[in-house]
Amino acid sequence: MAEQVSEPPAGRAAAPAFRRVRPARASVDVALQIRNAILAGRYRSGDRLPTERELVRQFGVSRVTVRDALRTLEASGLIRIRMGGQGGPYVAHPDVRVLSENLGNQLQLSGCTFQELAEARLALETAAVRLAAERAQPADLEALEAALQEAASSGASAAGASLDFHEAVARSSHNRAVWMMFAATRALIREAFDELHARQPDMAGSARRAHRAMLDAISAHDPERASQLMREHLSEFMERAARATQAGRAADAG
Repeated sequence: MAEQVSEPPAGRAAAPAFRRVRPARASVDVALQIRNAILAGRYRSGDRLPTERELVRQFGVSRVTVRDALRTLEASGLIRIRMGGQGGPYVAHPDVRVLSENLGNQLQLSGCTFQELAEARLALETAAVRLAAERAQPADLEALEAALQEAASSGASAAGASLDFHEAVARSSHNRAVWMMFAATRALIREAFDELHARQPDMAGSARRAHRAMLDAISAHDPERASQLMREHLSEFMERAARATQAGRAADAG
């Protein structure tokens, strides 16, 4: 199915929307102005930006400069360049995969350890489950129950099913920032989840019991109980990870 895009309302991009830039930093200025226009809501997800030719005219720069700026914006995930008759620069739809990739790269470049990531996850998810206990709607509770049932029948994919429950909790917080931050870090912790579930077969059952208790607390709209259970659950995960790391080092030393 072809992706549907929204065209800007008539006249919205007809008049010059941008100011001319200084040649010494032209590409940076072009990208910054377009970025600011998008974040200010002058162009929304799916909107088509002015054509390359129109951007050249408005900014008073070369086509090469405009293309460099557009490539920068595309790399940051703000726009998508499409080819064909309806091609050109379009404002991108939110894509958590871009956030996840960029965050993962930055964390690895910074030398962030798994312990640091686990501590950050503890802070984020205790906040998420507290909000979920305060805000969860019937549809959220159904999604959480479905994630629990999937985990119970998942077998070899128990690690992924466990993360599905945690993501459902984040969604139930009805806080887009919380959900997007969790979703962005999910890929980073998935490998550790897979390895721990493989090494410690009892982990899946322990997680299901903890998840059931959390769902009961969320259903009862008890944020204190829910956050306590999440803290205990993630602390257990951190302890299991530490034991696995120590065992691995001991095996290597032997």
